[in-house]
Amino acid sequence: MATVSFDKNIVIEEPGAIETLVELLLFSDNDVKPVDKTLASPEAMARGEEILKLCLSHLENS
Repeated sequence: MATVSFDKNIVIEEPGAIETLVELLLFSDNDVKPVDKTLASPEAMARGEEILKLCLSHLENS
């Protein structure tokens, strides 16, 4: 299996983005937050769930 590695610079332009990035990098299992389902339409949530099931079914068949 081929492996690709690369370096990419990250440019942060928004004021609160640094704090958000640090929070994401330091994310731990103890800080799990529930998904705010009001931010997505029911159709989008259903589509995402189907895609997730499809992805996970490929892992089960491996």
